[in-house]
Amino acid sequence: MIHLRHIISIGLIGLLLGCNNTKEEKAFFDKLDLKTMDGKSLTVKDLEGKMAFVNVWATWCGPCLKEMPSIERAKAKLENEGYVFIAISNEEHDKIENFIAKNDYTFDFAKLGMGLEALNVYSLPASYIIDGKGNLVYEHMGAKEWDSPENISLFKSHLKN
Repeated sequence: MIHLRHIISIGLIGLLLGCNNTKEEKAFFDKLDLKTMDGKSLTVKDLEGKMAFVNVWATWCGPCLKEMPSIERAKAKLENEGYVFIAISNEEHDKIENFIAKNDYTFDFAKLGMGLEALNVYSLPASYIIDGKGNLVYEHMGAKEWDSPENISLFKSHLKN
């Protein structure tokens, strides 16, 4: 017959073993497997404590291309307040480079070294706000006017947290 004190003892031993077996979870940003266009790995340390707006896009994605000017305008309004803006794609390096060469966007571009399904992204664009420690604080699937007053307020609300 199992006594209550045995159950409690087993539970406490399991709890203690679990506490000693803590693996530090990677921050969301570090799970993204990002490389700058010159091949350097991007990690949360590169954010330098700033908030990041990360937009997942593709050269063939009409809604992605349509929202990019609003991302550029949002960047102009927010970069001095502690935000970095990064557009990421898992397309071939040359396709991304050709797109950059044909456009005048000033936000950063990076290559995503993983499939979109690893992020549970099944349609584009997908956008994320990530805090200075690399943690996901907001996500949105679909296109938006990122420089609208409501979205600028959204960005600023995360600066206060």
